[in-house]
Amino acid sequence: MQTEIPVVIKPMKVDNDTIPVEIQCEPVFITRPDTLDRFTCTLINKTNKGIGASSVRYSVVVDSNGKEERVGRFDTAVPLIHPDLLEAKKPIEPGGTLFVMPVGPISEPNSVIKWLELEPMYLEFSDGTTAGIGGDAAELIAKVRDGAVRYKSSLRQEYLNKGKSTQAILPLLQDGDRFGLETLNGAQLLAAKAYRKFLREKYEKEGIEAVNKVLEK
Repeated sequence: MQTEIPVVIKPMKVDNDTIPVEIQCEPVFITRPDTLDRFTCTLINKTNKGIGASSVRYSVVVDSNGKEERVGRFDTAVPLIHPDLLEAKKPIEPGGTLFVMPVGPISEPNSVIKWLELEPMYLEFSDGTTAGIGGDAAELIAKVRDGAVRYKSSLRQEYLNKGKSTQAILPLLQDGDRFGLETLNGAQLLAAKAYRKFLREKYEKEGIEAVNKVLEK
């Protein structure tokens, strides 16, 4: 049997007391007292600037032997992974939205889930300004972007080593290839794969000259 739980959303306020983003959630249900399998929320950009990265903290508040505890995680999104990807992955435009969802179930054995709590913690705007507390979120966002930068650097060097032959490096853009990924992990690896996918799709849609132009930047 499903049980609906309350959702508490804490607004993010900046210095001038404006609220830059809003979060809206669909009804949230649990099927077991100690486990939240999923939820679906939407982050809405309420500013007049694009959002290049965001971090939202979500917490399950539980009753553990009569004591209230919070089990918190972060949903960090980086729409603006690399300047080259602007044509494919744009910042969240004013009025635009982004899904906020858990990466997997949240389980606290021997506890009873009381409610779900969400709070926007950090935003990076497309003009370089920020809002909120950076900390671990800003560090993770920097790692994501570093993965894309390092992958392009490795690929461009190979392109130069091959006499600027894009044809010679096309096999490196396939999903199963490990070129440029060996030293990356976690968020860096995901960003590098996203950059690789961008180049592969660019070749498939626009041809070899389009890839040449990207690698010459």
